[in-house]
Amino acid sequence: VVVYGLLQWFGKAEIHQSAVRLDATFGNSTYLAIFLIFHMALTALFLYWFRNIWLRVGLSVFIVAQFLIMFLTATRGALLGFLLGLVSLAVVSAILYWRKSSLIRYFSVGFIAILVVIAALFFSFKNTDFVKNNYFLGRLASTSFSEKTVMSRFIIWGISWKGFQEHPILGYGPENYNLVFNKYYEPELWKQEPWFDRSHNIIFDWLINAGILGLLVYLSIFGSAFYILRRNFKSKSLGLFEIILIVALFGVYFFHNLFVFDNLTSYFMFFTMLGFIHSSYFWHGDKNSANAKIADTKIKEIGFLSYLSVTGVFALVVFSLYFVNLKPILANQRLIQTLYAMRSGESVDSVLQKFDDIFSLQTFGAGETREQLSSFANAVSGGNQAPAEQKNKVLIKAAEEMEKQVSLTKNKDARYLIMLSALYNRSGRLEEAMTMLTRAKELSPKKQHINFVIADAYLAAGKYKEALSVLQEAYDWDKTYHEAAKNLAMVAILNDQEQYANKILDDARKIHGGYITALQKSMEFLNVYAKIGNFEKVRDIWIYLIAQEPNNAQYHVSLAATYLQLREKEQAIKELQTAAQINPSFKTQADYFISEIRAGRNP
Repeated sequence: VVVYGLLQWFGKAEIHQSAVRLDATFGNSTYLAIFLIFHMALTALFLYWFRNIWLRVGLSVFIVAQFLIMFLTATRGALLGFLLGLVSLAVVSAILYWRKSSLIRYFSVGFIAILVVIAALFFSFKNTDFVKNNYFLGRLASTSFSEKTVMSRFIIWGISWKGFQEHPILGYGPENYNLVFNKYYEPELWKQEPWFDRSHNIIFDWLINAGILGLLVYLSIFGSAFYILRRNFKSKSLGLFEIILIVALFGVYFFHNLFVFDNLTSYFMFFTMLGFIHSSYFWHGDKNSANAKIADTKIKEIGFLSYLSVTGVFALVVFSLYFVNLKPILANQRLIQTLYAMRSGESVDSVLQKFDDIFSLQTFGAGETREQLSSFANAVSGGNQAPAEQKNKVLIKAAEEMEKQVSLTKNKDARYLIMLSALYNRSGRLEEAMTMLTRAKELSPKKQHINFVIADAYLAAGKYKEALSVLQEAYDWDKTYHEAAKNLAMVAILNDQEQYANKILDDARKIHGGYITALQKSMEFLNVYAKIGNFEKVRDIWIYLIAQEPNNAQYHVSLAATYLQLREKEQAIKELQTAAQINPSFKTQADYFISEIRAGRNP
């Protein structure tokens, strides 16, 4: 993993998650960071155990390489936790070895002093160009209570606290954080990802998953680990340094989980360390201890039934691997192949057959597959390439599958209700779409995106005033949200309130600058102005777009059509001639259009 990370750093391997944050083979920088922290602790244990000088040199180099890759993940929670772990390790070592070893005492105190100096220098220079222009240092320096990611964490934790108060004893059940997020969603979270499925805090995750009882059980894992470590120390199964290192590791791990969440990568490392602690006491302690004798006696007493039960459990595990592991892996591989097929332009029938192959496996990945099918259906139905029959076919299939997903979640997940409503909307099933959206709004009353989709349904039904009202509500929740400002401005124009639309965009421009200026010259606003017959605005936007892409023949043809609407025939002819020069294959058609215009007709 370290070698792969180094290859990414030197540009010899692709970085998957972002442009610069290393993620090795995990595809996620945060997962890689905690993985390496566990391995740095393991490498430190090997350094302590092995006495060969060359092996120790190699392990030391390896720890440095692991730290470098961990640092280059730019995972602030992991890095801060790691530094705090080092400080606590040094402090505890200095206290415990103050009289026993002058070498450890001096090394610990010196190490703490070095870290303090480095921290002081960093904070002194954190506003310099050197730090700001370095992505990794700049990301660490930007950490503050007002920073966007940190602020979002506080908001999400507040949402989690509200959810916990509703079900304090047993929580909502595993994998149900989305229900809490939907219900207590705060509009200012538009700056983050639209759907959170974790609270990004291990305490709140367990409070939501299993309530206060679940959290206590989770914390008891650490309590039992520390209890066994204490007994390890008494039985001399592990030395003082090993125990201090493991406690520091668990401290770093817990601190890291206060800002993110556990995953398979961190879980199997954590469970492995728990197994090591357990086995160190029960199998590798003092051979003459009572505990070791009990263990030996139990081994000798294992009889036929015990072997049979172990064999049965092993067979059951092998059997379960197919359903729990292999089938989901196959579903995942098939979904990846299907996504490639979608992007490579395979026929609709071929892609739908691939989706059916995934659904036939009946795994927990069906929800993700249905989301991808819905995206595919929206893309096909919104494009111009597929015939109407194919568009209708894919919309029907996607709606059927999403209906199954909505049924599985018992109409309690706003996200799936929105997706189903969008499919209904595209299929012309406007009443059914509005039913789904009404339910979604009940589940998540302050989610702007739901208002956006409701507005789309109203616009499709020609209810412009209703669309304006629902978009005004979304805008009022947080007026800094550029998407809310854009949508409200466009529908205000449709409601003949262009002055109000301009005020909204002017206010948004003060926050988002040139983005709003460019947005007013976009195809979205062009279509809105065309719909109300304001062809002067349409003309101005086409002129702007042509300035950006002067060799786009279709733009010139569209501008010609706009000039005809404005009764500026000579300008229309000029644009058609320009389009023919850019695209010679269009010349015959352009000549025909020009002749019709000169004859006083509108082609």
